[in-house]
Amino acid sequence: MVGLLTNNEKKNQQAKFSALNEKAMAHFATLFEKRSGSKSRHAAIHWEKAKQVNLPVFRHEDWRYTPLQSLLMTQYNFAKKNINETTCKSLALSIDAYRIVLVNGWYNTILSSIDTGPFQVTLLENQDILPYEIKSEIFLHITESLATQPIIIYLPKNTIAKKPLYLLNISSGNNSKEMNISQYRYHMTLDTNSTAQVIEHFVSLNDQAHFTGSRLTVKVGNNSKYQHVKLHHENSQAQYFSHNDILIGRDSKVLSNSFLLGAKLTRNQTSIKMEGENSTLLLNSLLSPKNTEIIDVRTYLEHNIRNCESHQLHKIIGMDSSISVFNGMIKVSKNALKTNSQMTNNTLLLGNKSEINTKPQLEIYTDDVKCKHGATVGHINDEEIFYLRSRGIKYKTAKYMIIIAFTAELTEVISPKELKQAVMINIHERLTEV
Repeated sequence: MVGLLTNNEKKNQQAKFSALNEKAMAHFATLFEKRSGSKSRHAAIHWEKAKQVNLPVFRHEDWRYTPLQSLLMTQYNFAKKNINETTCKSLALSIDAYRIVLVNGWYNTILSSIDTGPFQVTLLENQDILPYEIKSEIFLHITESLATQPIIIYLPKNTIAKKPLYLLNISSGNNSKEMNISQYRYHMTLDTNSTAQVIEHFVSLNDQAHFTGSRLTVKVGNNSKYQHVKLHHENSQAQYFSHNDILIGRDSKVLSNSFLLGAKLTRNQTSIKMEGENSTLLLNSLLSPKNTEIIDVRTYLEHNIRNCESHQLHKIIGMDSSISVFNGMIKVSKNALKTNSQMTNNTLLLGNKSEINTKPQLEIYTDDVKCKHGATVGHINDEEIFYLRSRGIKYKTAKYMIIIAFTAELTEVISPKELKQAVMINIHERLTEV
């Protein structure tokens, strides 16, 4: 049968993958020594974890849709590049916010805001240790061990940040045989009774290939409100791997929206623990791969305490010959009575050769809960097109209106207006050829 391997063929493939993984890990080890040597205790701990977890073996279930061969065969090097204010302005969002700018993983003091308002921003000290990961994963540990300048952000208790904190991450490629690798690491703590909005923005400085890794961990204190927007729109040659964690305390509200709008290969995971009673989580994402791009989105949520509520909505617009993946897991522990949790994945297929793989999952270890998940995959409804065209609207415009309506449930909740407008402009640019 097609696709089945003999035992010898399977052994050969396994040996081939093992050799490639070993070579790639040796190269990452060289990068680790260049980055920190023995100076950073935090980086050293995560490099040891990276070696324990190791790269995925042949036909690993969690990596079956994320092709790593090209990535692992590439040679990487750190790049340190300065850009001027005019270039930064052309790449940045036009919003009123406290701004932190990292270029190829390096903090840029000139382009970043001098005044960060109530946010206390520092660099990670060599002997500091950041919180342990919720869910271990190889590229999480690679980012932790290779990040050149991790940023620590603290918002004191009883504080309402009137302006968002804008994290602008700019990566560049080069013409050499060694591809640029950039790692971005932030850790934020919202103390008790505080409110903040964080905007993560990832862009490319040029059209050349580069590898971007990112990680944002957030600890949300009791009775606090945290809003998060991620806008990822790197060039069509970029490879992007991200893993964010959120720890949620008591009586808190969290809203997180991710808009993943471009790169050759994107893998984005969000891991969350709800550990305080009476808290609410809204976790949403929009994926829009085109051409032969691949976007793999994964969520992992633990309900560990009673009387909490979570709602997830993940939407995909699959174009051309792209591949999209959604894999979501909700775990409800035996202590999480009165949990109300919902996870939905809706997909709109626009390309005849586009591929969607969806896998929402539930693990429930207690009674007296309301939990459900679901997924839909479909095309644009011909009746909707006919209805709009019968009212004098051109076919292409009608199709575009339906697609924008499909995204509205996610974009309408964005604030402030300037940020919503910026996200919509990026979505419009993504759909110009539809």
